Amino acid sequence: MNRTTSVFVLSVFAAIVLLAASLADIMLDDGGRPYVATSLRGVQVEIYGGKGLYQFDSLYKAVLFRGFDWANLIINVPLFVWAIYLFRRGQLKGQLLVTAIFAYLAYNYLIGVMGNAFNGLFLVWTVLYSVGLFGVILTLREMDISSFPEKLGGHFPRRGLAIYVIILGLFLFVQYGVEILSAYGSGQPPGSLGMYTTLELAALELGIMVPLHIGGGILLWKRQAIGYLLTILLLFTALVTFIALSVAALMFYFFFKSGSVADVAIPVILATVATGFSIAVFRQVKG
Repeated sequence: MNRTTSVFVLSVFAAIVLLAASLADIMLDDGGRPYVATSLRGVQVEIYGGKGLYQFDSLYKAVLFRGFDWANLIINVPLFVWAIYLFRRGQLKGQLLVTAIFAYLAYNYLIGVMGNAFNGLFLVWTVLYSVGLFGVILTLREMDISSFPEKLGGHFPRRGLAIYVIILGLFLFVQYGVEILSAYGSGQPPGSLGMYTTLELAALELGIMVPLHIGGGILLWKRQAIGYLLTILLLFTALVTFIALSVAALMFYFFFKSGSVADVAIPVILATVATGFSIAVFRQVKG
């Protein structure tokens, strides 16, 4: 079995598992029965409750992952199927989309198995992040990175995309950096820590995503081939992630009467910007 066939088989398997996991998450959810509990650090936190998959998670994280479940079912799985179709036809657009969705699976489900309370789909989520990780490796090995800029049209938004990913990287840096430094200064646990023992998401964002965004943006600005590839993958991955975050924010606001209009507007705006850039970039990818 050659690498192209391996990627195709792995991507079909991933799409099936993602669909099954999302359906199971949704069907097992009972809407929660939120209650207040005291964390190990003596802080009052809201627990999702109920008898569903997320019953032992904080209200915030449970709703966040419910947003991912619905976004997967409605948008990400169909997008994955379309990407697989394009990939099977040998199109670079399909190759990029499949790689981006693999990256989405690897990153988001790694967050799930590391940060969420242990649940009945732990092994399934482990499969998803593992398949995503090795899928990214396999697809990248198929790409001729040095010739990548030649496969893009003359109206590729190089400067705009470079600025966008750098700003996004700085946004993540400030968001998590300020929260952590404020916690150090006050001697109180970070606000987003909730019932958990550590900030796994902050560590992954600061240690992986921030350097990738800022470094990728700089490399793209300098017209380096790896910069083109890296920023396009980050862009497509951000698109599916921000859509899921938007769904979660809307659920929080309307179903749980929590958060503000700004809390909803920020992910929606980020998703809209990512969608606009993704469409512009997708049109410029040849072949």
